[in-house]
Amino acid sequence: MSLSINAVARTQEGKGASRRLRNAGLVPAVIYGGDVAPQSVTFKDNEMHKAVATPGFLTGLVEVVVDGKAEQVLVKALQRHPATGAVMHMDLQRVQADKAITTRVPLSFINAAQSEGVSKQGGRLTIESKLAEVRCLPANLPEVLIVDAANGQLDQIFHLSDVTLPEGVELVSLLKGEDHDQPIGRIGKSKR
Repeated sequence: MSLSINAVARTQEGKGASRRLRNAGLVPAVIYGGDVAPQSVTFKDNEMHKAVATPGFLTGLVEVVVDGKAEQVLVKALQRHPATGAVMHMDLQRVQADKAITTRVPLSFINAAQSEGVSKQGGRLTIESKLAEVRCLPANLPEVLIVDAANGQLDQIFHLSDVTLPEGVELVSLLKGEDHDQPIGRIGKSKR
């Protein structure tokens, strides 16, 4: 687990209470899921700003420590201020080690510059999808999914089936059948 953030339980709820918390430099949030009742919490604004800037915060597991008790969560929703971009509210879902989770993971294309389609045929890799939805146990959740474009040719289309999957990880779209093997990138003519 790469990120841990501290929270404080709160009892005040509603729009007015949330507005007062934000004015005091706090970010209201709700932790829900599992066998436990939902819990309203707050985070310090400056800690939340650092956490959101951390790679993997929005797509990976995060440890939240509420009054000394640690829980693993996934960020399910993040509301930002339309003008400033400051985090205004978060929804966090508890995860259980023995239950599969469904979440989105970043895609990373590697070796495209060394591919024949780019280096010899004058093509350029265009990425069409930056995230893919996966299902796995929390312990198997990858930080990133790799797509190796080393053998890419000009006019080649990369699909979800070209993703290298770690053990225990499934792509949700491919579970629905071959018709859902979406394109995620392509090597096309460079427009220079």
